[in-house]
Amino acid sequence: MHVLLLFLPALVLAQTIPNVSLLIDNPHLYSGKATIRTVLPLVSIRKGGPFHFGSTHDIFAPTAEAEWTSDKFSNVWNHIVAENGCKWYDTEPQPGVSNLTDCKGVQQYAIAHGASFRGHNTFWHSQLPSWLPGNVSASDLVNTVVPEHVAAEISGLGSYVTSWDVTNELIGDSTTMSMDAWECVQSANRWPTMTMDGGSVPLVTYLSFPYAAWSTALKYDPGKLVYNDYSTGATNDSKTECVFKLLADLHTNAHIPYTHMGVGFQSHIGAQPGSFVPKEQLETTFRRLAALGVDALITEMDMWIPTNTTAALRYQAAIWGDYIDACLYSSNCHEFIGWDTRDDVSWIKAGPGHGVAMPTLFDENGNPKPVYYEVLARFERYAAWKPEMCATALGVAECQVPRD
Repeated sequence: MHVLLLFLPALVLAQTIPNVSLLIDNPHLYSGKATIRTVLPLVSIRKGGPFHFGSTHDIFAPTAEAEWTSDKFSNVWNHIVAENGCKWYDTEPQPGVSNLTDCKGVQQYAIAHGASFRGHNTFWHSQLPSWLPGNVSASDLVNTVVPEHVAAEISGLGSYVTSWDVTNELIGDSTTMSMDAWECVQSANRWPTMTMDGGSVPLVTYLSFPYAAWSTALKYDPGKLVYNDYSTGATNDSKTECVFKLLADLHTNAHIPYTHMGVGFQSHIGAQPGSFVPKEQLETTFRRLAALGVDALITEMDMWIPTNTTAALRYQAAIWGDYIDACLYSSNCHEFIGWDTRDDVSWIKAGPGHGVAMPTLFDENGNPKPVYYEVLARFERYAAWKPEMCATALGVAECQVPRD
């Protein structure tokens, strides 16, 4: 899911937040009365198919704000992903013993709210059950452990799933442009490319474990299968290039059709110059994927702000708006998920590297922030068949919101 993606130098953190132009500055450009969910059917019409805008939920999460949460999944989001309930530690607590109670519980919650559901995730090096890594051999991992786990989870959830994160965060953070797909993964120095004791002898020596996960996933769910990661999306970026190399390797060696693939861009970012992918670069990456037949998804978006000021809240709204537009105006982007429903339940807390946090659409009391209204305005503009506008995060010197 989320290892924070950017460790910014002090110079970047000290940069001035630009003054931005927003749709919500011009009330005639958006109604301000609709809810996001009432606009999404019109968005889907223009998209030519369902557009899924969602957030996270777990049935074992604290229920103090259960009524608020239920209301928002009825009026804001039409899409739900389990924050933790579908992860390996919860779905297979003992070897070969599948327990999908929590995962299915979130799926049923989605159904009860008339929302779609996506699967997250079948293979991740973190939040593993207590019996892993254990003394599992490479052969057992590839031939038994991974395929049996993936098969049980994907088949157990059935067809009411828009997409599955099959493999999560395989690629390292210290990649280079010259690395091949295996080197990109091995550079992460994580299990199972290394043994549980961190020894120098790797447990697996090539991409056999993602091959096992993806080929099994395709067998049980011929829909969209996703590689999900953080710190990706920029152009001329080695980690993003590694994603493309991994897709090509899966296509060639695991025989996964590109048309069944998706790439999830987690998008744990900050409202600070240099801590997010500019819209133009994000769209360029999306177009590269579209040329292959691969979907692009925003899967875990949240955005900390450096200070609780009007300028920072407006900049947050501008960047969220740009990411929304990048997805809306890209032919291959149909799912957009914000990670956590409101600021007080977010995994991002105030502190070094995260400013004052406040990373979601709603504040700690459940009230909508400027970013919520700007996201609504972007959806309304798109639903009205308006053309794409400039990247508002560039600031007023380079982007003035049109008044049409």
